[in-house]
Amino acid sequence: MAQSDTRSLRWPAVDLKILGRLPTLGSVSTLLAAAYLVARGNWTQALGLVLVGIILFTSLTSPHQLGLFAMLAFMGAGMPVVNVGGMLNEYRWAMLIVMAIGLILRNSMEVSGSRWHPVHFSLALFIFDAGLSSSYSVNGLLTLLKAGTLGCLLLGALLYGRLESRPGTENSCKLLDQLYWCALLGGTGCFLATLHLLPAGRLYFQGPFGNPNALGAFIPMVAAAVLLKLSRFRQQSPLMRVAHAALAAGMLVFLLMSISRGGMIATFAACAWWLYFSSRRLFQAFVFCGLLTATMMVAYFPRYVESMNQIYVQKSGNYVFQSRGKLLEVSRDAAKENPLLGQGFGASKGRSEEWTFGFESASASEEKMNSILALVGEVGIVGSVFLLFPIAWIFVTSARRLLLIRKFDRFGGEFWTILTLSACLLGGFVDSMAEAWLTSPGFFSAIMFWLIFGVLSARLTMPFRPAR
Repeated sequence: MAQSDTRSLRWPAVDLKILGRLPTLGSVSTLLAAAYLVARGNWTQALGLVLVGIILFTSLTSPHQLGLFAMLAFMGAGMPVVNVGGMLNEYRWAMLIVMAIGLILRNSMEVSGSRWHPVHFSLALFIFDAGLSSSYSVNGLLTLLKAGTLGCLLLGALLYGRLESRPGTENSCKLLDQLYWCALLGGTGCFLATLHLLPAGRLYFQGPFGNPNALGAFIPMVAAAVLLKLSRFRQQSPLMRVAHAALAAGMLVFLLMSISRGGMIATFAACAWWLYFSSRRLFQAFVFCGLLTATMMVAYFPRYVESMNQIYVQKSGNYVFQSRGKLLEVSRDAAKENPLLGQGFGASKGRSEEWTFGFESASASEEKMNSILALVGEVGIVGSVFLLFPIAWIFVTSARRLLLIRKFDRFGGEFWTILTLSACLLGGFVDSMAEAWLTSPGFFSAIMFWLIFGVLSARLTMPFRPAR
């Protein structure tokens, strides 16, 4: 009886081999259609179809390649040097939809040990609530499209996590390698920007993303993956040790150059979480050195402290939120208007009314101060709970699982996987408190965040079995 109850909680796995032919047929069809459009001179539409064909084709390969392609594609869309003239913006929605379809096809042919959990139901309720808010939104069509797009991202992320958590993969996680490759790509772009081979920022260092806050949102998501590589120095050649150390040092320098306060706090939180669970002594030394350095600076170098306060805290203003005061006021007023149900997911009064169907909606939305305020303003407290409950659950469960694993197999692969993924997720969530991108499926950090969430939640729903 117990076994039957346990099996009923597992994700459904349907052995439909015939579905494996569909991505091939879809790829061939899209490529033929693209060739026809090229012959007629419609290069823009042809490029979109080629991207769709590539994504469909990757659904035939290892699932981690589809996740890597999604992260790199959206990172490219966030880099002006890649996304020249914003030509990739109108294809982001299509990429998410097709990614979800490809992962559904892959999941129909795979078996996994992950299980259904109330957090999955909570996320489904959030998407349902977001779509339902179109009934009173200032632009119902925009709200429906944004809710559907986010639903595709969440569905794809959860299915990707299911594939990454198949039996026998407890001691390995491809997503960690992918995050490191993303860090290497971002670090290379920052290095090229310092050499003025990429456009420089007007005020602060912006790296390859064209925005210092985007760089500040990127580094916290990959910092723990770089730390993991550094911690395995005994298994690496001297050249690789130098390369990993250079990347870590470069990330720190680039983050300081960006003067992204949210990114700095988020990176500190992610690294502190990683150090606390990996080594209490190292964490204590980290905290002690930080306090000692701060005390010495205040006691012996007060002028430098004042200068750093003006640069990093005040940002040359009179008070901390001077550069973000207007956004804070707008977000707070929107949240107060209808705190229970919100004013419509993804919509902003005064900006969204005139929007008509299209693949780009940046001009139809208002920039928000923080993700929670944005959630309350759009879907109210009721809808926000549906999304914040899974996030709170995953951090609490990760901490419990890490403490449990340390009793049995502290240095096992599963420990480092859950530790690093949870640290990356924490870094992203803390940064989303300074930038409202948590439910923006077109932003690369949202793609990375929910892919990490999908893998981590799938692993946490699998029962822990200590090594014998």
